[in-house]
Amino acid sequence: MDDVTDNPTTSEAPAEAAAPQDDMQPGAQPEAPSEPESEPELEIAVEEDQGEAIAALEKKLAVEHDRLLRTAAELDNVRKRARRDVEDAAVRGRADVLAEILPTIDALDLALKNADDSAPASAVIGGVEMVRRQFLVSMARFGLKPIACVGNAFDPSFHEAVAQIPNAEVPIGAVIEELRRGFMLGERLLRASLVVVSSGAPAPAPAPADVPGDSGEEGGNG
Repeated sequence: MDDVTDNPTTSEAPAEAAAPQDDMQPGAQPEAPSEPESEPELEIAVEEDQGEAIAALEKKLAVEHDRLLRTAAELDNVRKRARRDVEDAAVRGRADVLAEILPTIDALDLALKNADDSAPASAVIGGVEMVRRQFLVSMARFGLKPIACVGNAFDPSFHEAVAQIPNAEVPIGAVIEELRRGFMLGERLLRASLVVVSSGAPAPAPAPADVPGDSGEEGGNG
């Protein structure tokens, strides 16, 4: 009996030491090892998407830039054409006016050619008057109209007074004389008329004052 108790069996100790130490409950299934996430593949996909978006934006920017350049070039061409049209219109306008003046110049040249000392003054005056009428008719085609002055009330919008003279026959504020004719171009004042305006009837002259003693001396001498 002593041999049995003093020599305990040692076969259980290595088994316990070799047994794995885990917390698995009885009857639980072992977990399958999780697969590692493919992070490099996701980063590559994101980079590719960003690259495509940037390329699309760059392409759109290039298209808009090209369209902006074409629009600026078209606007510059429009401005140049408008400037040329304005200049051409101004030249045509001057040419039309000068073409109307040429017959008047021809008439003046003819009058000067035919004028001599033997020509009566009435003939020369009649020729000048005819040229003047022709010139006014030519200018009237372009809207040139003379401003009526003499006998009308002074209007600062159309008249420029250079003097004011008393006149018993012309009402105060009316134009007595036209020194330089004014003209309208359509509804626009081209040149104001230089006029003399009436200040009304002149003031009566003061009566001569009586000198004291004149009547007495005359009576004494008589």
